[in-house]
Amino acid sequence: MTAAHGVIAILESTYNSLDLDSILSLYADDAKLTAHLFELVGLDKVQIRAFYADLFESNGDIEFVTRCISGTPELVIWECDVRCTARKSSPALGIARGDAVVMRGVSLLTWRDGLIAEQKDYFHVARKS
Repeated sequence: MTAAHGVIAILESTYNSLDLDSILSLYADDAKLTAHLFELVGLDKVQIRAFYADLFESNGDIEFVTRCISGTPELVIWECDVRCTARKSSPALGIARGDAVVMRGVSLLTWRDGLIAEQKDYFHVARKS
């Protein structure tokens, strides 16, 4: 699945840069993001920026690691781990400050004209220590 692999190489390197402007450049102006773990539905691009800013502020040593990919240039299924160290406690997720956390899940990414039009994330906390 060469097309999906190319997309994921771009996603993984861009997300791992932790550069908000680079990450947001992947999204269409009218993009929507749903992150079920955080009970967020239909975020617009301004809210997407705030979501990632909060994620990066609340966690250190963040790394996005691809586990599996499939799909087409229009729909990519990205199974990955988000590994990090919690800088803040999250009672809702059962995470304490300083925990090494692995969030495991799947992102369904719909693409239009080379940009993410819609992202739906289905993640869970797989490990904390």
